[in-house]
Amino acid sequence: MSTRFETLTKGSSFVVPSFAAYFEPFEQGGGSSGQAYVALPEAERRAMREEVGRNVGDTGGPIGIEVELRFASGRR
Repeated sequence: MSTRFETLTKGSSFVVPSFAAYFEPFEQGGGSSGQAYVALPEAERRAMREEVGRNVGDTGGPIGIEVELRFASGRR
């Protein structure tokens, strides 16, 4: 019996009106990342928010976010 497994990686990007709009779901505790974020002490949340803002190029206006999606399928 053999197993066949395939993956596909696809890049995508989107623009959000501001860093605040991008980061709001995390601050609301959305998803596993948001849950981990809201569990941090206030000082660590503030530092993380600032670091993420720098990493996505926050300048106070719209920001472009690039993501990589990976799809996988398998069959025996």
